[in-house]
Amino acid sequence: MLTQQKTLQALRKPNRLMVPGLVWLQIIPLVGQIWQFFVVSLISGSIKKELASRQDDSILGFSDIAAVEEHGKRPTFTLGITYCILICIGFIIFLPNVPALISFIVELSSLSGMICWIVYWVQLAGYKRKLKRGIAG
Repeated sequence: MLTQQKTLQALRKPNRLMVPGLVWLQIIPLVGQIWQFFVVSLISGSIKKELASRQDDSILGFSDIAAVEEHGKRPTFTLGITYCILICIGFIIFLPNVPALISFIVELSSLSGMICWIVYWVQLAGYKRKLKRGIAG
């Protein structure tokens, strides 16, 4: 969540679709499971908006709109939503009397969700670094 907050802080205020501190609502039990979908979506939209506004910024390496599109219609969105879905599926494991096959699938989705989460954070941190370099430069 700190990386999400710092990524939002690296964006220019007009390009932020949410207040950076609101990412911490994800720690609220149950509400956080739903809120994480909004956070991932809003961060992705904010990054897209920032990259589009910086399309001529050579420091970021985005010289035209085609380069921005090359980095994804919504950066980090697909992977972020995938991790949210897989983690939510993982909560089924806490239900009583879950058959073994379903339990195995749920455990596999939890593991996959963790892997997606790690890759999502690496992507997000990469965008944060690029954005901070762009502001400093």
